[in-house]
Amino acid sequence: MKIRSFRVLLILYAVLILLVSSIPGNSIPRFVLFSWDKLLHLIEYSILSFLSVNSFDKKSKKQIIIISVFCLCFATMDELWQSFIPGRFSSALDVIADGIGIVIGSIFAVRLNSDK
Repeated sequence: MKIRSFRVLLILYAVLILLVSSIPGNSIPRFVLFSWDKLLHLIEYSILSFLSVNSFDKKSKKQIIIISVFCLCFATMDELWQSFIPGRFSSALDVIADGIGIVIGSIFAVRLNSDK
């Protein structure tokens, strides 16, 4: 897939994340360390980082770190945004799950491109 396609998908996916985060909902108990909610966060941000890494030609270690930090900042801002939505809450555990997903997505993108 071309870089331009990844960039378009990245923008659309980031908008989708923000739209879904803006939907009011009932509070989900957050006292469980691992739940399906955390798995969904991990998958959601694996996809975001995969698209982000593949949106650039160069995939140096430094660039991957910068992309990952940007994705983590996006995840943190998304969690903060949710705290303003009725029935939604922000959670540090969600950001941790997002961060793990970011690492997994970045590694997957690098490995997939190293086979080429």
